[in-house]
Amino acid sequence: MDKILELRRKRTALVEEARAILDKAEAEKRDLNEVEGARYAAIITNIQKNKEAEARLVQLLGLEEEAKTAVVAAPHKPLPGSVAVLDPKGGFRSFGEFLRAVKYSPADTRLLALRTGGNEGVDTAGGFTVPTEFSKQILMMAVEASVMRPSGAMIIPMASDSIAIPRIVDTTHASSIFGGVVAYWTEEAGTVGGGGTDPAWGQVKLIAKKLTGYTYVSNELLADNAVGLEAVLMRMFAEALGYYEDTAFISGDGVGKPLGILKSGALLSVNRSAASTIAIADVANIYKRMLPSSMSRAVWFGNPGIMGQLIALGSTYLTWLNSSGGNGGMAAAPPATLLGRPIRFTEKCSALGTAGDLILVDPSYYLIGERQPIAIAASEHVRFTTDQTAWRFVERVDGQPWVDSAFTPANGSTLSPFVTLYSATTGGD
Repeated sequence: MDKILELRRKRTALVEEARAILDKAEAEKRDLNEVEGARYAAIITNIQKNKEAEARLVQLLGLEEEAKTAVVAAPHKPLPGSVAVLDPKGGFRSFGEFLRAVKYSPADTRLLALRTGGNEGVDTAGGFTVPTEFSKQILMMAVEASVMRPSGAMIIPMASDSIAIPRIVDTTHASSIFGGVVAYWTEEAGTVGGGGTDPAWGQVKLIAKKLTGYTYVSNELLADNAVGLEAVLMRMFAEALGYYEDTAFISGDGVGKPLGILKSGALLSVNRSAASTIAIADVANIYKRMLPSSMSRAVWFGNPGIMGQLIALGSTYLTWLNSSGGNGGMAAAPPATLLGRPIRFTEKCSALGTAGDLILVDPSYYLIGERQPIAIAASEHVRFTTDQTAWRFVERVDGQPWVDSAFTPANGSTLSPFVTLYSATTGGD
């Protein structure tokens, strides 16, 4: 699944590059030149190869599932729990069938290996882990509804409740690199001068945090239409996971939840040109404080409320808004990039005029630790009088920036993989 997501991200980037080539030629009212034509043809070829590679992976995943199912169906008595281990669907034909078993048949033998613990006498106290195949579908939908995961954050499986990730403490190049490594230019037979110290090593510790959510569904929907319940709950759980994960990954305070980018010690907040506005100088000032090595991976996150500010900038700086300059003028959609980097609008960013309304992020510097797959439990007691079932989902996850301070180069201002716009004209970094 990770390989499929990576292929799709690459294909999106290729499509954006192809669109940029065409937009440039259209804006200048000309055909593609020889170099552009060759590059455009190469991009289309790469897109086709990318799609073929994805199709092969999807086909292979299907064959692997069939093979695993065939093993499960072999004429022998499996050990308790072996069905869920061998069959990614846990013996269930659909997510809806799994939900019906959780609600009406908690003693179903297929659920034995999926029990999460808790009170052995009350199945709903612990709940049941969602079979791998359905969990992947939910997470896939969550990725499509989120901004951090699909942008390139580093996903780390956690085999225990906590895991330590090593890192080099390299905060300044004023006198050394890698926290203590020094080199000298030395003439032949000359004496190597000075000396360095051992590189400074640190670690980031991810500790699984529990994300719990619940909703209510009428019993009629479950009884009359398991397929409808499957569609509703899968969509609701997926988008809820994406929403609350992103909120924590962006602005979480680290207390019982992940530590977000906006609370990181590595965050740089550049001063704003004027209150409650975003000027072209603000965008440039954010961009120039990004780590040079991160620029090719950086992604903009912005609150939808800043769109008006960016469109106002476009009237002066972007050809798409200028009808006399071609490219459709106001009839065309604005480009999904800012200074050549993708921009994603999300309500999880701060409101216009406050710190965090526009952020430039290198997501590869953000670590997401996954400890427990999604688990689901049902209870008919919470809303017994209204004949509704309460559905609860639980996920255990953590997230932290990989660095905890900005970086001081040998020459120039501090740099960071996380840069935002400060709320005021003074007081920022």
